[in-house]
Amino acid sequence: MYLLGVDVGTTRVKVLILSQDGRIVSSGYSTYELETPSEGLVEINPEVWWRSFKKTLRHVFEKASIKASEIEAISLSSQLNSITFLDKNGNPVRNSVIWMDSRGAEQTESLKKYIDPVEYHKITGIRPAAFFTFFKLLWFKENDPETLSKADKILQAKDYLCFKLTGELVLDKSMASSAGILDLSRDDFAYEILDRFEIPAEKFPKLVSPDSVVGEVSERASLETGIPKGIPVVAGSGDVMMDALGSGTIEDHVACNKTATGSDVVVCYSKPIFDEKLRIAVYRHVIKGKWLIIAGTGAGVCYRWFRDAFCQLEKTLAEDLRIEAYQLMDAQAEKAPPGSDNLIFLPYINGVRAPIWNDKAKGMFFGIKYHHSKSHFLRSIMEGIAFSARHRIDVIEKDIGIKIKDMRIIGGGSRSRIWRKIMADIYNKPLKTLNVSEPECLAAAILAGIGARVFRDPQSVVNSVIKIEDEIYPEASNTKLYERLYKVYLNLYDRVKDFYEII
Repeated sequence: MYLLGVDVGTTRVKVLILSQDGRIVSSGYSTYELETPSEGLVEINPEVWWRSFKKTLRHVFEKASIKASEIEAISLSSQLNSITFLDKNGNPVRNSVIWMDSRGAEQTESLKKYIDPVEYHKITGIRPAAFFTFFKLLWFKENDPETLSKADKILQAKDYLCFKLTGELVLDKSMASSAGILDLSRDDFAYEILDRFEIPAEKFPKLVSPDSVVGEVSERASLETGIPKGIPVVAGSGDVMMDALGSGTIEDHVACNKTATGSDVVVCYSKPIFDEKLRIAVYRHVIKGKWLIIAGTGAGVCYRWFRDAFCQLEKTLAEDLRIEAYQLMDAQAEKAPPGSDNLIFLPYINGVRAPIWNDKAKGMFFGIKYHHSKSHFLRSIMEGIAFSARHRIDVIEKDIGIKIKDMRIIGGGSRSRIWRKIMADIYNKPLKTLNVSEPECLAAAILAGIGARVFRDPQSVVNSVIKIEDEIYPEASNTKLYERLYKVYLNLYDRVKDFYEII
């Protein structure tokens, strides 16, 4: 028997089949495009997720040469803070709003009229920011009340797939914490805050544990997917929390650093730690009694932006060679020396979250000279994203006081040899790479096994499935060079931030 893990990502749905003895039998993905109706707005028709899931599912089963009837249980993961409004008949009221959507920025200021931001942070674990579901909902309340009125339930991305599979409407507690609507001390809805802002708690599905069975594959879903009716579906959770489980970040002082569309630094701890300066967030782990100290931003998308804007030749050649364009870009970046001959990149092309939190921030190359080539620009983007992560690591370790004793790197960036070396040198830490390419899907499959009682507990299955493949160490000469450039990186934002209000 096998377990199915699904992740609804920002630009692709991924599916993975895991055997009961911990082997990844098959995996695959389907990509899709986001809609940008105007500046700052990012949306998608949620039916795209469902169609992409079905397409990927067929492909993954074909690769695995197994039958859908051999699936024991299913669980789900998805991007955080991407919301879908369903009417009473279970139909979407409008397009889903994606986490990158910046509507809600003004509402972060209006919150201060009703509650102190630090108090809000200590209740929910998050800070006022347009990224979070709560502030997107405040925008709709003030600017599009008709959508909220028509909405019977407000879902996160994975929960829409859960609804399509089972007909059940649920919200797991860890995902609710990342949305800014969970009272962390009570492990229940933050009723006082929701009432204060006139957001009815009834608009959200019932709260469940991430490892709980929430329903079974319906007859209708069975006809559409080929998965037998009655297969149990386990709630799962958001990608950040699933990354923690899928990378083995389940013990205190263990951290994972993901570099993909986003860039996250996530540290596991046995109690929630709050920040009076509101630089970090605290989410509920999928493992009860554990918490995640989160410092994330969208920096990782910068490498993809450069690929699409300036690497058409590499994309064309990669298609002919049947490889990813990133491999050719990495090879070019290796031609530039550490430090990119003093070319520094601020990876804020989509604003910046932790630890700066400025939606109006812009990207920037600093120090351009005549001799700089494409290889320098490519490497400086990698270094700029690593500087951003180093900034967040410093806040967690030096200011918050949580020492990172074990750092695991995941995401597309971890597959790049040069990027792994850059990160180790800039962080000045040994970094562990894992035998895991899709930690969200793997974690979903693990939770499916725990919910269906195939696996006994998270620790035993993590020890069995997740292995350290390699450990890379910082090089002293490079670390010294990067320390000098890192200080420039930190100062650049302070020197130019006032101009973000003008352009």
